[in-house]
Amino acid sequence: MGDKIVHEGIIEKIGNGCIKVRIMQTSACASCKVSGHCHVSESKEKNIDIYDVKDIHHFSIGESVLVTTSLHTGANAVIVAFVIPFVILVTTVFFSSAFTDQEPLMAMTGICSMIPYYTILYVMRNRLGQKFSFNIEKKQLNY
Repeated sequence: MGDKIVHEGIIEKIGNGCIKVRIMQTSACASCKVSGHCHVSESKEKNIDIYDVKDIHHFSIGESVLVTTSLHTGANAVIVAFVIPFVILVTTVFFSSAFTDQEPLMAMTGICSMIPYYTILYVMRNRLGQKFSFNIEKKQLNY
């Protein structure tokens, strides 16, 4: 399991070749014993859609399952979501500074440079959805 990202979740809905799973995404300190008294700990509920599930009839609503993906997929998602937009933004602001000394204009140019990038992501959402896919596994019971 060292090469996988694993989250425990509960099946919310099954249908049309898709299983919707609710997972609880927690920060590192959320498992701390004093996290209930500390405002730093954070947890969020996320809904994950899992497509192309083999043996979809072996799963049932309310069942506890494991949602997995590879570390490689997780790293690629971080690059697409954070690294590439950051590089585009900084590069645009840097080059626009050569043409103007007005910081509001440089900032606006940087922000506007994100429009084509996110438009391309939106157009390619189905292809990206296939590339950044999740798997589902039955949770093993430990006795």
